[in-house]
Amino acid sequence: MALSADGSRLFAANIPDNKLEIFSVDAQGFTIVASVPVGMEPCALAEAPDGIVWVANHLSDSVSIVDVTASPPKVVRTLLVGDEPRDIFFAGAGGLREH
Repeated sequence: MALSADGSRLFAANIPDNKLEIFSVDAQGFTIVASVPVGMEPCALAEAPDGIVWVANHLSDSVSIVDVTASPPKVVRTLLVGDEPRDIFFAGAGGLREH
C-alpha cells in the first residue's frame, strides 16, 4: 500500500484479483473509487513524483504504469523487466528513493 503525496488517496495491490485498488481518504475513512487491472500478482507499488503509480507484477515479470488521474484510471504502459520484480525505486537529483 502507499498513500498519495497529498494524502487524499490510498493505493493498494490486490494480489488475488491482479488489480490496483484506489481509495479516497477523508475524515470518515476510506472509499473505493477505482479498481485497475494490472499484471499477475502485483506485489509492490509506488507513486512517482509526477503522480503516476507504478506497480511491480511478480508473476508477469512486468511493471504497470497507471495514470490514476485519468477518468477512469488506466494502465498507460507496461514494462517487461525480467524475472519476478519485487519492489519499486525512483532515482533522481536527490538520490535513490525506495517506496
